[in-house]
Amino acid sequence: MARTIRVIAHRGAHENQPQNSLAAYQAAIDLGCDYIEIDLRTSGRGQLLIKHDALKEGDSLPSFDEVLALAKGKIRIYLDVKQALPAAIVGAVEQRGMQDSILTYGGFQLLRDLVQLRPGWPCMPEAVNETLLKQNLAELKPPAVAFSDGDFRPELVQLSLTAGCEVFLDRQGKTDYPEYWEKAIQTGATGIQTDRPSALLAWLRANHLRA
Repeated sequence: MARTIRVIAHRGAHENQPQNSLAAYQAAIDLGCDYIEIDLRTSGRGQLLIKHDALKEGDSLPSFDEVLALAKGKIRIYLDVKQALPAAIVGAVEQRGMQDSILTYGGFQLLRDLVQLRPGWPCMPEAVNETLLKQNLAELKPPAVAFSDGDFRPELVQLSLTAGCEVFLDRQGKTDYPEYWEKAIQTGATGIQTDRPSALLAWLRANHLRA
């Protein structure tokens, strides 16, 4: 059986669609990606909306609930929380019955608040360094750990894997190409966040890293 590397479509599959749009999320589903990465913010009226940058008056944006409805039963969500209260996140996800389909990424205090509110909530802390990683592994018991180029070090990867966590690495811009995907997997990454999901999927299949 082929080893499976998770494919996380950064802001959806936006090679031919606007990023962080319902069309980009549907494209990721159609490609067969494992996760869509979405950016969550709260409007002045308390609405949970999807946008990476600060909200502006007149923005036409998908709501968190629309994305949850689209994704349910089709793809998992890598939830990058830019600005939202823990209770609002929990309420929206539980209303759709999707607690098992979400990985929540955000500041350490947010993640601790989520776990305090709902023990066992699926959080994904950034690795950062050994001290913080050990603390978060103990306190949050996360199913996955997020990595960027700055903290993707073998000792932190091994610490995460030993704890039974998935290792999800950002590969964007100049590092979003086969030689960097290969190096990431050799170091222990079990999932790659990419702006080129169709290319990554094709490369993984060609290299027997995807069924």
